[in-house]
Amino acid sequence: MSGLALGLVVLSAVIHAAWNLLGKSRRPSPAFFAVASFGAGGLLLPLIVTVLGTAASLPGVFWWVLLGSGFCQMIYLASLARAYQQADVGVVYPIARALPVLMVAVVSTLLGQSLPVLVWLGMGLVTVGCLLVPVVSFRHWRWQAYGQAGCVWALLAALGTAGYSVFDDRALAIMAGHYPSFMAPALLAFTYLGMQFVVTGSWLMLWCCHREGRRQWRQSWADWRVALLTGVMMGGTYGLVLLAMSLTENVSYVVALRQLSIPVGVGLGIWLLREPAHRPRLIGAGLVCAGLVAVSLK
Repeated sequence: MSGLALGLVVLSAVIHAAWNLLGKSRRPSPAFFAVASFGAGGLLLPLIVTVLGTAASLPGVFWWVLLGSGFCQMIYLASLARAYQQADVGVVYPIARALPVLMVAVVSTLLGQSLPVLVWLGMGLVTVGCLLVPVVSFRHWRWQAYGQAGCVWALLAALGTAGYSVFDDRALAIMAGHYPSFMAPALLAFTYLGMQFVVTGSWLMLWCCHREGRRQWRQSWADWRVALLTGVMMGGTYGLVLLAMSLTENVSYVVALRQLSIPVGVGLGIWLLREPAHRPRLIGAGLVCAGLVAVSLK
């Protein structure tokens, strides 16, 4: 991974932890994230129209990949909202962010990409660290900690993250091969991001087609400024990741290094939200850091 891609992913990780902290403080709903997605997509709409008008229509497979990515993003955001209603950032965030590391690595391997042993070791440390964060005490270990609603929703969010990471890598490859070589990767990355936000917002609207969802819509529009800020932060962080993906041969490295946001998020939750600093939670965050070092050395 190049130094530029490394810097982009680190910056993205810090911003990602910040918007999750903001979201937790507002008790977000799927409707909240729908407003955030449409807001971010609307800001990028002029770029979308401009870039799409510079070449012939994209192939049909691209639009199916985009729909798949938006669906996985919907699963991720809706599950994340439910998880934050049930548990602390220090529990939900590491699970939702760390488990996709091995998921994406397995998919990448099945697609023919090979990973060094050191990378697998690092990814294993990240996963073990994530499994420690729901534990309150080593002395009074309870497997029931993993069955709490917050952990279950966080696991579903992790599945969504792994899914959209694979779809996005494919979509960016299609765009890179379709548009002229002189077009900057950042331009294509943010164009795709805007389209993804619009599709994700549409999927989230379908999620909210019920009585409770309509009530959440009214609450979210009343809080539209915070939702829009959240959307801008979401767009900024993942736009940087998309750009890093376009500069990296193996998406697994990008997904793994993004997990730097885990110790940052746990620390901010303890500091700003006064969440408990249980020893297993802190050790788990430390293992995540060690795993990230192993991955970056590859």
